Amino acid sequence: MTEIRVPKLNTNDAEYTLVEWIAPAGSLVRAGDPVATVETSKAAEELPATDSGYLRPLLPVGAVFPAGAVIGRLEAAPGPAPAAVPAEISHIVITEPALRAMAERGISRAAVEALGRKVVRVADLDELAPAPAAFREERLSPVQRAVAAVVSESARGIPQAFVAVRVPVGAAVARGRDLTRRYRRMIGLPELTVAAIGAAAGEHPDCFAAFAPPDRVRRAASVDVGVTVDVGQGLHVPVIRDVPALSLADIAGRLMQLRTTALRGAFRPADLAGPAILLALHTDPDVTAAVPLVLPGTTCAVSLTAQVDGHVQLGLAYDHRVLNGRGATSFLKAVAATLAV
Repeated sequence: MTEIRVPKLNTNDAEYTLVEWIAPAGSLVRAGDPVATVETSKAAEELPATDSGYLRPLLPVGAVFPAGAVIGRLEAAPGPAPAAVPAEISHIVITEPALRAMAERGISRAAVEALGRKVVRVADLDELAPAPAAFREERLSPVQRAVAAVVSESARGIPQAFVAVRVPVGAAVARGRDLTRRYRRMIGLPELTVAAIGAAAGEHPDCFAAFAPPDRVRRAASVDVGVTVDVGQGLHVPVIRDVPALSLADIAGRLMQLRTTALRGAFRPADLAGPAILLALHTDPDVTAAVPLVLPGTTCAVSLTAQVDGHVQLGLAYDHRVLNGRGATSFLKAVAATLAV
């Protein structure tokens, strides 16, 4: 047997009123199901069951009781309903969410009272005025929820700066075409930029570190580059591990695998975990500048725009707690120099 005990719901209230039993007496209630509605001086609260069992009410509707009172039980087997006759309350109770919805929809209290219900919830308001279609609310996709969480954390915790350079890439594009024929794998500016980031890592270790409060820096064990991938299934940032140890053919093969995995929606947590730096790719030729967000746990994020008139913009967002402008510019120029060869 489990007691249904009403906790203190409002520090200013000494007593509450039982507005309704949501579940019928003798019915089977599961843990978490709402069983009763209690009115405080500020709002109506639904009490959830803390366990499973058959509901046995001990107080009638309209009863007034102090905080901590036991108003019912959840029993192991169904029993006879209590003999007490439920009292009637002389006014209606509007739940707090319903009050907010009334204000948003411009519904008067008189219209709500005309419904003839003792307790009015948001769903009851649909009979009066459905929520405007223009404000329909939908939940973000799982992928976008993950992006939102990372973006929010980055914006809260990382004071970032940005620098960019314009890079001629005609020679790099021609080299990529030759390598594509040689290795029979697509090698373009993204693959060449990943390799250039790996080549610059040894001389710029701070770009592959992370700030550790209050005044320390955590060095990455390897040069693991996260690359943005969006094939219409949402944005992912899978990671290419230990880039300096890979050939261009290896990098091209890995990027192709990541794009294929994104199409299938089959990334594992290990595929996305622990980048030391980010490469954000922008393929729209109308995008002339891009400022990426520095991922939590990293210091730098490189952005690469599409080639226009033989040039790209190579940008670097960086955590100013770890890296200053001179170091950021030096790293960016090193990547650009390798890319432009």
